[in-house]
Amino acid sequence: MADGLRSAVPVVGPRLLEDRIQDAVASGEFAKARDLWAELGDRLRSEMAERPPPTARLQQARKLLAWCRIMAITDRARCQQKLNQLAVSSRYLPAPAGRSRCLARF
Repeated sequence: MADGLRSAVPVVGPRLLEDRIQDAVASGEFAKARDLWAELGDRLRSEMAERPPPTARLQQARKLLAWCRIMAITDRARCQQKLNQLAVSSRYLPAPAGRSRCLARF
């Protein structure tokens, strides 16, 4: 995990939402991470309605967002590479009788 993300705020009691987001992204659970981001966004909006949040909190959210973006781009590239490998390898395998050679339909 990224060094600066977790050390900025001490963990007391239940796990921080930011940690749960980071864990979800790191494990490839992007739908769960999206839901957690929505929850974090709601929390930040409610905090901003009362008073401006500390700069450190916003910087921490920005770092987490940048890290999540990099992880998502990396995972997308990895998935694309796997699809490309499947496409290439399928050219060398004979097609099963009676089935088309289509890998996926969208």
